[in-house]
Amino acid sequence: MAVLSEALRRLLASEQALNASDFTQGQRKQLEQFARDTRFLEIRKLGAATVFRLVDRQSIRNYLLKLHPLESEALTLLPSRSQNIGTNCDSKKGQSGHACCYLLMKAWDPGVVWQDGYTVMQPSELTGLFGVAALQVVAGQSWQCNHPLLLVENQALFDRCDWLSEGFNGCLVYYGGQLSEVLLNWFSEQKRTDSVILFPDYDGVGLANYVRLAESLHSDTILQFYWMADWQIKLGTYGSRLVWLKTRVQFASAMQKLDALNRLDDNFMQLGNLSQYYGKVLEQEAIWL
Repeated sequence: MAVLSEALRRLLASEQALNASDFTQGQRKQLEQFARDTRFLEIRKLGAATVFRLVDRQSIRNYLLKLHPLESEALTLLPSRSQNIGTNCDSKKGQSGHACCYLLMKAWDPGVVWQDGYTVMQPSELTGLFGVAALQVVAGQSWQCNHPLLLVENQALFDRCDWLSEGFNGCLVYYGGQLSEVLLNWFSEQKRTDSVILFPDYDGVGLANYVRLAESLHSDTILQFYWMADWQIKLGTYGSRLVWLKTRVQFASAMQKLDALNRLDDNFMQLGNLSQYYGKVLEQEAIWL
């Protein structure tokens, strides 16, 4: 509808009929269909040219008002999705992203500290008291952690942490399936920690997230991929054929990008070969098996 709305606004702004050549091909198609459906708009031939002329201006104004109840200029202080509802009656039409995200984390070592200037957060204390610590992530912050961050994709590994090594002294972070653009941009702004370890599913989505993180992470931060013990055997035994079929296009694309980023090491090459051989991918909850 945005294409049609823009074209109708142009016609309303003009006192004269407008040539069809003044509009894009997509707009012309929308206007032609609108003219057939409503009779509010007339299509005429003037010599070799085709023109669009408004027949009923008020009806078109009313039509646009139903589609776009409010003007965007009146909504600038509201959240983006509220603006979209006000202007398009649809929260996801227009800019629908959020300006912040939230890092849910756990830590057990009292030496793990997050610091932003004089503001300090000790996630181990919050984990002990409430089971979790949280940090609002917004552009322009200076938060840094003095220990590694281990990011896990699925909640099961965040809920139950007995799979972690006994000496784990980092910060366990849950990211829920997809790394948000807000978080990736935040990681790119400055060094947040010495080391980030990503533990996703070993499928197309997981590898795509690893690529996105590799492309975004600040150059002073080391990025690692978490490899389960005996993952090769687990892949053959417990791998999912259905998830492979759903994500194999992303899997192949991620492998190509890893190669271009010079990150296609022996483990990734073996993962690619074995996943194709078995027609399976391994989900991270297999770590308990």
